[in-house]
Amino acid sequence: MNKIIKLLALILLCEGVGFLGTIFTLPSIPTWYATLHKAPFNPPPWVFAPVWTTLYFLMGVSLFLILQKKLKKQRNFLVILFVAQLFLNIL
Repeated sequence: MNKIIKLLALILLCEGVGFLGTIFTLPSIPTWYATLHKAPFNPPPWVFAPVWTTLYFLMGVSLFLILQKKLKKQRNFLVILFVAQLFLNIL
């Protein structure tokens, strides 16, 4: 049960980071993003929310799997890399 709670907490953490990023990008969608010349294969706007939600969900799962590693030195390095990329996602 403890592992399930940890997994859910990490997923919520990553989804929260995604939500924070949305706060910064949402105002640019109708202005800046709408004026871009997009490729013909550009997906429709409704695709972005489920795809990003899924990506952040999988990021939470990957952090959970990283924390399950037995080798402390490897685990710490991977967590540092993960936190760095999560921070960059907020930016």
